[in-house]
Amino acid sequence: MTKDRQIKQILALLILSYAVLFYGIGDYSLKEPDEGRYAEIPREMNELHDYIVPHLNYVRYFEKPPLLYWVDALSFKVLRTNEWSFRFPNALSALLCVLFLFIFARRWLGRESAFLSSIILITCFGFFAMARIVTIDMLFTLCLFLALLSFHEFYRERKPFFIYLFYAVLGAATLAKGPVALILLGATILIFLVTEHNLHFVPEMRLIRGLAIYLVITLPWIVAISFREKEFLYFFFVDQHFLRFLTSRHNRSGPIYYFLPVLFGGMFPWSIFIPRAMAHLFRDKSLRLMVIWAAVVFVFFSISGSKLPPYILPVFPPLAMVLGHFFQEKWGSLANRWAEGLVYAFIFLIFALAAALLSFSPLSAYVKNMSTDAPLIMKNLALFSIWISLCSFIAGFLFLSGGLTRYSRIVILLSFFSFAVVCGILLNLGVVDRLNTAKNLAVMINQEKAKADYVIDYSSYDQTLPFYMRRGITIASYTGELEMGAKYEDAKDIFISDAAFLDLVSSEKNVLFVTKQKRIKTLEEHFPGRIHVRACENDRCLVANY
Repeated sequence: MTKDRQIKQILALLILSYAVLFYGIGDYSLKEPDEGRYAEIPREMNELHDYIVPHLNYVRYFEKPPLLYWVDALSFKVLRTNEWSFRFPNALSALLCVLFLFIFARRWLGRESAFLSSIILITCFGFFAMARIVTIDMLFTLCLFLALLSFHEFYRERKPFFIYLFYAVLGAATLAKGPVALILLGATILIFLVTEHNLHFVPEMRLIRGLAIYLVITLPWIVAISFREKEFLYFFFVDQHFLRFLTSRHNRSGPIYYFLPVLFGGMFPWSIFIPRAMAHLFRDKSLRLMVIWAAVVFVFFSISGSKLPPYILPVFPPLAMVLGHFFQEKWGSLANRWAEGLVYAFIFLIFALAAALLSFSPLSAYVKNMSTDAPLIMKNLALFSIWISLCSFIAGFLFLSGGLTRYSRIVILLSFFSFAVVCGILLNLGVVDRLNTAKNLAVMINQEKAKADYVIDYSSYDQTLPFYMRRGITIASYTGELEMGAKYEDAKDIFISDAAFLDLVSSEKNVLFVTKQKRIKTLEEHFPGRIHVRACENDRCLVANY
């Protein structure tokens, strides 16, 4: 009976994971800027047959290590170059997070806690979103989480396999996002051993062999690219890691509390129970490492000079384990704190106002003026917003009315609420397809490129254009994150000045270019009768001078 129940749980997790993490991942366009960047680099790797030096728009790009690029390049070779093959490794990383969570939580906490933890992770809104929008962070999260699990298993059982696995996955994490993996895991393990009064465990970690494993994995790429590109070491380690952490020079700063709303929204609807779960399980030794890990990651990125929402994704699996064990321990207990129920009800009733706010005429008029696509997008999302409001209202009403007297009912309600919202999003993938992309403009460029002498991206770099064009694009009056690569002699022809661009537009050459919609009026004033807008998409317009 127990084995049958376990098989049913695993099947349920796989079916839910397919629906939430994989379904329709090839049915919507790449999103600016991250997906365009992380799809184009592996595409160019395959085209250039260069898997050492990453290129973006055929310009050297040293900001990130290559593991994600390698994985996607392999996916493109095996599965063709398209949106589905690009997102598949990312969704697979999310699935492996879920499966590793289930496997190890079952060993440490029991089957039911493992199942609940996995359900919670799958149905977190932020985890769902990051499984479907590719950044480095999901692959990084998988590597860090597996390293954390491996260390904890070795600490408990002293089986050599797990400490060697720890060092190997730590190396992979370094190749995914850089030396920050060493800092996060090193600080977590040190604090954990201090709280355990067990610092003498460090010599048992097979440091010499472990260091050898780590270096065998990480050094070959670092050495190879350093021999080819002399500027790499300073730019990668100093500029992109130390200075990114210590300063706000990369324009990604935020207040110290930046990640509080990110965590709340990312782990919603389960995040409303994080304070209760942490307080209840604070002294539980079986989860101490997970709690410390979540705190270290959260604090580290909160004090960093560079902040983006995906940075704290690595806290999601450990917090899901904490929440799952909390709900398992409270499963049959009464949730008898009326004041807390009132707070939870208030939160859901705020969500229930979504449809009313979208229908409120001043807000509606404001949103419609944001872009040419906004009115149609709002119309298509009307039913979705009503659906979200209805689900939120039902959840809020049940909390307010006292209908959720037991934690078991709360878990069921939150699971259904989350899945209902996810289903609403999946039913609107056609709308998602049109958001924040230059795909249709790239298709039009490919149709018209035979007539154009020049194809240019003016005053910006729209990252999805090269992927869909299957070639690079000339960039005028802008370098952005390509500034480092733009300094090389072989990149000079890819960048032109503002004056050179204006000279081309005024010449007899046929110039086809993409620019922001807000710049068109100024261009029309400079070149009366010569600026012809072919199409606009998400505030980007395809324009020709012929």
